[in-house]
Amino acid sequence: MITMNGIRNGVWCLIAFGIVACASTPMPVEKLAVAKSSLERAEQAQAAQFAQVELNSARNKYAAAQAAADKKDAQVAARLADQADIDAQLAETTARAKQQEQLVTEMDAGLRDLRNETLRQNSSGAGAQTPQPATTPPQP
Repeated sequence: MITMNGIRNGVWCLIAFGIVACASTPMPVEKLAVAKSSLERAEQAQAAQFAQVELNSARNKYAAAQAAADKKDAQVAARLADQADIDAQLAETTARAKQQEQLVTEMDAGLRDLRNETLRQNSSGAGAQTPQPATTPPQP
């Protein structure tokens, strides 16, 4: 026999189950914002030129995270946003490192040219006498 208390308890169970089922993971708005910020920093660091593979990976994962958020799949969106953030940081770091390598290479080339020019000038002027600085007589 079904009693009024049994029906009431059943209704409360259904309500509780509905609340738990509806209470999903919140959308990872902050994680998406962090990933977007990391992407912007990577782009400013010229990652498109120096770290294209890493930047494209970050962009693709960010777009997938956005799509998952649009579909209300918070867990997938959060995971992909984290991955996009890491890939963007890698792209930025790689780009900055490659820029530094390029700068060092350019400086090495400049120093090598300067050294060669100095050696060339010294070898061409070896036979000629170098002028001595004029001396002034000591004053009493």
